[in-house]
Amino acid sequence: MADTVVLEMHNIDKQFPGVHALKNVHFDVRKGEIHALVGQNGAGKSTLLKILAGIYHPDEGAISINGNNYDRWTPHQIMGMGVSFIYQELNLFQDLSVAQNLFIGREPTRVPGVIYRNEMRARAEKALARLDATDIPVDTLVKDLSAAKQQIVAIAKAFDQNPSLIVLDEPTSRLGLEDSEKLFAILNKMRDQGLSIIYVSHRLGEIYRISDRITVLRDGCLIKTDDAKSITPRQLVQYMVGEDVLTKKYKQKDKCGDVLLKTESLVGDGFQNVNFDLHAGEVLGLVGAVGAGKTEMVRVLFGIDLFESGMISVQGNKITRNKPQKAIANGMALCPEDRKYQGLVLENSIRENITISSLNKVKTSFWLVDRKSEKETVNAMVSRLRIATPSIDKKARELSGGNQQKVVLAKWLCTDSCIFIFDEPTVGVDIQGKSEIYDLMHELANNGAGVLFVTSDIEEGLQVSDRLLVMYKGSIIKELDPHCSSLEEASLFAMGGNLNEKE
Repeated sequence: MADTVVLEMHNIDKQFPGVHALKNVHFDVRKGEIHALVGQNGAGKSTLLKILAGIYHPDEGAISINGNNYDRWTPHQIMGMGVSFIYQELNLFQDLSVAQNLFIGREPTRVPGVIYRNEMRARAEKALARLDATDIPVDTLVKDLSAAKQQIVAIAKAFDQNPSLIVLDEPTSRLGLEDSEKLFAILNKMRDQGLSIIYVSHRLGEIYRISDRITVLRDGCLIKTDDAKSITPRQLVQYMVGEDVLTKKYKQKDKCGDVLLKTESLVGDGFQNVNFDLHAGEVLGLVGAVGAGKTEMVRVLFGIDLFESGMISVQGNKITRNKPQKAIANGMALCPEDRKYQGLVLENSIRENITISSLNKVKTSFWLVDRKSEKETVNAMVSRLRIATPSIDKKARELSGGNQQKVVLAKWLCTDSCIFIFDEPTVGVDIQGKSEIYDLMHELANNGAGVLFVTSDIEEGLQVSDRLLVMYKGSIIKELDPHCSSLEEASLFAMGGNLNEKE
């Protein structure tokens, strides 16, 4: 079964103005295998998959699906060929129910125009049960679900279409430890039943955990395809980056400065009794599973949501009722979890997004934008953060996820902020991009800022932080010294355990 080729993409070439995105790439997937597609942001992964999906047409090349050759195809046709896609930015209708999302466009009908809703609900419950997700009510609006549960709905929708090939783009980026483990078990089960899977991820542990073969792209070129067991993690990074990138160790700071941000007995929707201090000159890590209350707390700190009781102090000033404008005025900056819809104006240019929070610095005396000053500021940020773009006037929505994240960072670096909150800043970012973000956080701390680094990736929390707080079910239950704590220990606390349970 594993020798039968389900998909073959022959000599795929694609150019955009100023960018040669794919250069004669060959890629194939066998029946009953999980094939990891990896590479840095901008390597060509997204372009290759959009060509497969029929969103782009190749300048040269063709595909073969189950032995049938095609040189031109549409998204509708590719779905009819048994190929399903789950994108990192979920294509769900927020104001429709779970059941409606699962069966949109293929609702059960026997009389034209009449949808059998009870049948649709029953089929939706069955589709979710396949993923052991019976706790998701099928009548609930998708917008009322957590990000993790929305991810599960998208996966259930794809699986229910009985595809022969499924493409998953960063499927665990919204999932906690328990949900990720469930997903891996489901994928292994589906593979054993003959389903072919293309798995896109920047997480090396997942790649080796789940994949049978690995294909590496770099700068639009095919670098390597081989069995996962034949490529070491270090070799894989070399193939992706073009050089040997070692895991960087950050020196623990001997002394930090004054307290910049402080909470006392803080209570809000999704968290309770939160107490911590953030000092000038430190990177304070906050880890926990998806749903632990991290993002809910961050939203309160920045004034997006109100807190119920307790106290927030910013640079010694107590805040009783915060709001984003006030937070910014007090020197706070937030790189949100959902950079695409909360951190950027997607239809605006890179230039406009970077200067949107610091227009007072690029204005004339008549409150008009000084285009020369603005251009100089933006170009400096593009160079500093190595944002890959042919023009600063390119729309933000046209950038890769990693470069979108860099634009969000650039926006806040243009302000006079001294407190930086990074909420899941490395989700969907490649290895080198992650390293650059880590360096930037420590650069900010070394220059006197306080950095709160919020992540569900416990390993990177240990790697990057000066101190590490562990959150579980809305409470900070432990403070760890990252330089003296193991991944096992931190993971145990993040799951609500204690050291006595390690035996």
